[in-house]
Amino acid sequence: MNKSLLDMLKSLGNWPKKPVISLVGAGGKTTCAYLLAEELAREGKKVLVTTTTHMEHPAFLGRNGVIDKSPEEIKAAAEKSPVVTAGTSGPGGMKMRALPQAVFKEVLPFFDAVVIEADGSRRHPFKVPASHEPVIVKGTTHIMILAGMPAMGKPLGEVCFRMEEAEKLVCQAKLEGKGSLSGMCLTPRLAGYLLEAGYVQPLKTRFPGAEQMILLNQTEDGNAVAEMGEHTSVPVFGRPSLPAAGRGQIHLILLAAGFSRRFGENKLLYELDGRPMYRYPLEVLETLRGLRKDIASVCVVSRYGTILEDAAEKGFCAVENKESVLGISSSLKLGIRESRRVCGTDEKDEDFYCFFVADQPHLRADTVNRFLDGFLKSGKKIGCLAKGDTTGNPVIFHETYIPELLRLEGDTGGKKVLKKHPEDVFLCEVGEEIQLHDYDSRQSLEITER
Repeated sequence: MNKSLLDMLKSLGNWPKKPVISLVGAGGKTTCAYLLAEELAREGKKVLVTTTTHMEHPAFLGRNGVIDKSPEEIKAAAEKSPVVTAGTSGPGGMKMRALPQAVFKEVLPFFDAVVIEADGSRRHPFKVPASHEPVIVKGTTHIMILAGMPAMGKPLGEVCFRMEEAEKLVCQAKLEGKGSLSGMCLTPRLAGYLLEAGYVQPLKTRFPGAEQMILLNQTEDGNAVAEMGEHTSVPVFGRPSLPAAGRGQIHLILLAAGFSRRFGENKLLYELDGRPMYRYPLEVLETLRGLRKDIASVCVVSRYGTILEDAAEKGFCAVENKESVLGISSSLKLGIRESRRVCGTDEKDEDFYCFFVADQPHLRADTVNRFLDGFLKSGKKIGCLAKGDTTGNPVIFHETYIPELLRLEGDTGGKKVLKKHPEDVFLCEVGEEIQLHDYDSRQSLEITER
């Protein structure tokens, strides 16, 4: 259970001088790809990280990527860094696609090992592949099949990507379950059978020389690993969850106390598609709280009773700003102080404070989640979303910068501190610029609607 990923692969036997490792399945492929690359790099190897399908754009992970570059430029990157991520631009800049086949073949001699994300799962924790999947390159020496432990015990229809393929295999095996197949709970036994039939056996036929293993990711449950192994013909390993990235926890703070002077009415209560504008970012906060274990508190600062009541109903800390006339700095300070009070933190803690605005209705929770992951891995102490030269909210600060934020006055927000320290800023590119839009006037809203 305490083995490194590299130790797991080496224990399979037949460890070559230049391994080519393909990660397939679901439940942490990208994370494991980089962990494995770093383990190989510590052995003195030059490692290429790439994909044959799509994978997270390295910019969202706080990593430098060699995207849409020539073989010569990839070689130059390999001379500077032991781990190089290379690929081509995906749709909207959100994903990275595979290298052209000719480029991939040309750059292989520059590296001592290759780690490939060779399967897509659309963020599901479990997958059964279609007949054309996974996309594995010729010359692959090792195949690591992943399944996420958080999927266990949940209805198959909720956690499985390619549910129709899972249904075929379940019917073929005549496995009994209660109710519909989609309602059947995924157990280590069932998962073992589905991975064996969906991945292991077809891949043995396609790549008879490649070593295979299954990784039950995010678990220390040896019994679950053993139970899965009883139903597979390849070794099954478990890997515990990584601790939350970063050295502290995150406080989410929504600033919702503006006067909407240029809008002509309270824009935060203005209805978009049947819901008041403020509710969209409020729901983003709620989603993030459910997604992430490193959220220490969620605080909403407002002068409006409706917003405060809504926040309180969701279990957030609702703080009334009776001095909102003093500008956004007053809300910012209230949010920091109340977050500290609620959690018992002070300036000695290494926490992070992430500020949202309530007039940004197009912001998506998945975007913010990627932003937070990338920021925490970047080593920077300030971060924000961006599209080209345009920066936007949310903005996050390490505890180091809180004293500067608390000294702000008037209608001045965190962007002033961000601009003073450009060397310490992590920028996360968004796919669609509309996610950054906040509405200061009715005209800006009308332009977007058109």
